[in-house]
Amino acid sequence: MSLKRSLFSVLLSSLALVGCGSGAAGQPGEFHDERDPIVFPEDTSLAADGGVDGGNPYEVRGSRVMHYRVDIGDFTEPMDPFSPNLKAFTLSDGGTRPLTVQTSPDGTFRVTDAPAGRYYLQLGTFYVVSSSRTMNLDRYDLGRRDRVSASSIPVTVSASNIGPRQPGEEYLYLEAISSNLGSAASLSTYVPEGTTAVDKLPMDYSSMTSTEPYLVDASRGDRLYVNQFAVRDAGTFSYTTLDRFFTPGPLSLSPTVSTDLSGTFQPAPQYTARFEWWRSRFEAYQVQVHPQSRPYAQWLSISPTPWSSTSWYGYSGELMYGNFSGITDLVANITYGNPYPFSWGTVATISHRFQVTATLLPGTTAGGLYGVLSDTRPLSVATAGPIAPRITPPWDLAVDGRSAQQALTLGSLTPRITWKAPLVGTPSAYQVRISRLAVNGTRTDPYIVATLHTTSTFVDVPPGILQPGQKYAVNVSAYLTPSASFATQPYVLESLVDIASAGTVSSVLSAPAGLALAPEPLFEPEPSFEPEPGIKSSRQSLMRESLAVQH
Repeated sequence: MSLKRSLFSVLLSSLALVGCGSGAAGQPGEFHDERDPIVFPEDTSLAADGGVDGGNPYEVRGSRVMHYRVDIGDFTEPMDPFSPNLKAFTLSDGGTRPLTVQTSPDGTFRVTDAPAGRYYLQLGTFYVVSSSRTMNLDRYDLGRRDRVSASSIPVTVSASNIGPRQPGEEYLYLEAISSNLGSAASLSTYVPEGTTAVDKLPMDYSSMTSTEPYLVDASRGDRLYVNQFAVRDAGTFSYTTLDRFFTPGPLSLSPTVSTDLSGTFQPAPQYTARFEWWRSRFEAYQVQVHPQSRPYAQWLSISPTPWSSTSWYGYSGELMYGNFSGITDLVANITYGNPYPFSWGTVATISHRFQVTATLLPGTTAGGLYGVLSDTRPLSVATAGPIAPRITPPWDLAVDGRSAQQALTLGSLTPRITWKAPLVGTPSAYQVRISRLAVNGTRTDPYIVATLHTTSTFVDVPPGILQPGQKYAVNVSAYLTPSASFATQPYVLESLVDIASAGTVSSVLSAPAGLALAPEPLFEPEPSFEPEPGIKSSRQSLMRESLAVQH
């Protein structure tokens, strides 16, 4: 294997990175407009995905290429062809039959003995269930490939013209954004109320997008925006918006020596967006999420899309965000700050989140699973007319023919999960997330053990996912992706600015107990070596909730 990896390194170094920009010598504002647009293949319908393409009917062809964006352009590089993570199999006689996966240094792969019908591709806990003869497993990310992380990064801030905070609030919260690094970090500490300037004030520097923060390196072209937020009162609701910012001079962060971020905060350019949010139409689907669900939170945010208005690579914080509640339709004028270049785009995201109390284990009062209706659109589109559901939850969720929205004991560890198509919208594909439920004090904590991607309205759970005697719950989400073939590109969610989704949730599903007299040890599937496909707004909401708990 070491020889193979050495050969791969030589091959990879000989492959020229394909850039869409005009070259490293220019400045971002000079070359961005010359970028070639990101073009997605034409949409693949559910019927087309279920068919068999021309050529060898027993072969599946695909690609695994990383598309990434830095300040000087867009690039691609093949993923490691000798990675053992990509697997393929079919279901046969209650078990799995492995298929042969051949990978190439250019990032392509072939499944040479796939049957003409359905097969499974597996990456850790993520499964693609398909009949298509082509599959695109490309990934999309913001930031340079040679970035380095550290478990902790000592940072101080020297700044003047710090904005006011809420009365009695002694918590100073800032965000540090670097598009070249693909980094969004929070800086936080407590300061006396009314503080308007600080000098080398130590602050906690934590990543909002990765387990460990990345080191800013000026020699690699990294630059920072340091942003401060403010709460604005709109009468019937309030929201948080980017209010002021500064850009420190070129600097590099060290894991051992404290670095000072210094500057004078200046007001961010202000813009106003008018939303007509038909909340009543989203809230009307609460019962379809689950009969025992209850409204939990509504979310509205405006986010920047670095270096493009037609694609959204990575996460660079938000320009505004707010939690809302209520079922009445809302017409609102939102004023927000945006310090970024005009070549960056903006998207608006709304979501309606419902807590499914039927997924709470006995003795717990919080946690469990949530059903979500979410919609992300370019800001110009979101403000052009009413925002109403484009896709609604699947319905009639069942396991082996029995309603899954009542507590069940499963008949086997490999059940068939079925549902009916949404009443509104034609889904591009579905994702089925299976979560193991565990008691943590008074909380029910869900742990995702498998996500299955399919265009069918059923999926058979492969062996090894469900464990005897454990409690589970299932979330089936329908996705609408008008500009991309989500059917055969499950990771394209990482780059879209136009996407809607809606999910339905089961009750608690109990796996049958094993036959052994002694309790069997719990076996958890290995987590995916890469994140499962997901919509960025979910990560935003979870991040905000985490901060609220911490502070």
